[in-house]
Amino acid sequence: MRKSVFSEFFCLCAAVISAAVICVGAVMLIVSCEHYKADRIEYMQSRSEAMITATVSAVTDSGEFDFQELQKIYNDMSVYIGVDLTLTDSDGVALVCSEASPCSHTDKNIERSVLNRITEDGIFELSTLNGFYDADSFIFAQKIIINGRIYFFISVLGYNMLPNYMFHLFLTLFVTASLILAGALTIMYTSTKRLVTPIKEMTLAARRFGESDFSHKLHIADENELGYLANALNEMASSLEEIEETRKTFISNVSHELKTPMTTIGGFIDGILDGTIPKEQHTHYLKIVSKEVNRLARLVRSMLNISKYESGELALSTKDFDVLPVILQTLLNFEKRIEEKNIDIQGLDTDAVRLNADPDLAQQVIYNLVENAVKFVNNDGYIRFEFSEEEDGMQKISIRNSGEGLKAKEISKVFERFYKTDESRGIDPGGVGLGLSIVSSIIKLHGGTIRVSSEPNQFTEFSFSLKKAVNNRK
Repeated sequence: MRKSVFSEFFCLCAAVISAAVICVGAVMLIVSCEHYKADRIEYMQSRSEAMITATVSAVTDSGEFDFQELQKIYNDMSVYIGVDLTLTDSDGVALVCSEASPCSHTDKNIERSVLNRITEDGIFELSTLNGFYDADSFIFAQKIIINGRIYFFISVLGYNMLPNYMFHLFLTLFVTASLILAGALTIMYTSTKRLVTPIKEMTLAARRFGESDFSHKLHIADENELGYLANALNEMASSLEEIEETRKTFISNVSHELKTPMTTIGGFIDGILDGTIPKEQHTHYLKIVSKEVNRLARLVRSMLNISKYESGELALSTKDFDVLPVILQTLLNFEKRIEEKNIDIQGLDTDAVRLNADPDLAQQVIYNLVENAVKFVNNDGYIRFEFSEEEDGMQKISIRNSGEGLKAKEISKVFERFYKTDESRGIDPGGVGLGLSIVSSIIKLHGGTIRVSSEPNQFTEFSFSLKKAVNNRK
């Protein structure tokens, strides 16, 4: 049978509280019992001193006791202080007793072994004095010497008062403990219920998240660990929802990017095979098929590269190098297109700009950004390079091109996979929309940052930061 967290926690707390109450009650009973005994000792000692003084006062001028007077004193004091009083001679034979006549001790005497234990300072014990009394009682016995004769004064307090005292004490403790326990369990039940309710909500939410339903949000206002956990789950749900949307978009984009060239390839191949396309045009259409195959290869290669960057499978091989030769070599690759558009290259008349990065990956970043700039710069426009050192040990490189620029809504999306601006769809219909996403992944892999800014009909600028070379010397 499955036990809930609520029942386990409640039962555990109830058991702990009950055990604590029982232990406290037991300790209080023991302490109270000892305190009661100590109080009885003090009470009987203080009363015995007065009674011994009264006993001595009953001695006549002849040195003998006035037993009639002493009996009256004992009877009165016994009623007043609530104890039984007895006076024996040196042999333990009762001389005067406050008990009702006839005295139960008439035919008894205290054993010598007991008398030997009684001192002038007195003794206190719970006993019958070896059968001198019929039942266990609190007894205070003291040896007194009057006119050279030894007597034993004994005061007795009935033991039956202790059980009565303990019963009332136990009853009081039981009622008090029951009320405390009931109140504690009520408060604990409410608190546990309040504690478990958010956990149930989070369990339900987690189950929905597992079913790809991220619409459910937790509303727990508590500023404690549960509140923090609820906020973390909400943030996780938002992240998962975003990832799910990205996944769906990614699959949709991949399907679209694959479908178009595959449809083209399949259509032309079928046309060649079934004779729809005449033989004299086979070469023309096979070139188109070859171009689409290359496009598919670029798409797959780019997707694999992004996967490697983001999964950390690609190990960096960083070293110090000058980035200017890399930029110059990249520009030479686009020399024909630069001349066709009459593009003015600016900002390269500078000293060495040394980085600490993976040269191959840095070259890919430069290539993709330069390709992007050459693609979208206007005729007779410019591409400007700027270099600046930042305070945190990073080297900033900016590549700006004149032209139409980006719309505000496009700036936040340019690094998304397969995203193409409206302008790029017309300029580069064969592109796959992964170049800037690859650039972003490489920069993040190096621990750097990349930003984009644009002014409509003015310019577009990509700025990225990589670590400066450890040794700035050439």
